[in-house]
Amino acid sequence: MPQTELKTAVRKMIQVELDAMNYYLKATEAMQDEGAIFNFNLLADEEREHARSFYQIYPGDDLPVFDELLKQAEVSPQLTQSIDIGLIARLNERQALQLAMKLEKEVEGNLRKMATKLKNTEARAVIEKNAESTLIHYEMIATDYARLYGEECD
Repeated sequence: MPQTELKTAVRKMIQVELDAMNYYLKATEAMQDEGAIFNFNLLADEEREHARSFYQIYPGDDLPVFDELLKQAEVSPQLTQSIDIGLIARLNERQALQLAMKLEKEVEGNLRKMATKLKNTEARAVIEKNAESTLIHYEMIATDYARLYGEECD
């Protein structure tokens, strides 16, 4: 993967992780179940750390400091996959969990595709680790969903 393409991909993954963090924080407002709220807050923290890990392997010095990126993400989230903040505000708990599972699966797939294209072993290792963590996020959300609704979500 050429340097410019790597920079674009890593920058996008930083934004995806920050968007996921904001989604989890916003979605807790629609939730009643303390276990699901706890898990979404935990996931928000982990998404922040994923963004930080991508920031650390970013091959350039043209990004603001990480704390500034966090502030920018809080002020103007650019939620990926065409999700608008108004929609998130109207989700109920079930819908929030379903959407979270869908997003985690999409991000995992994108990370795995990106990792296969990388020659830089350090960057590939970070991305593969994040893909594994993203799969764990999906499984955690799916467990909450099954516990709350007695069914699996596809």
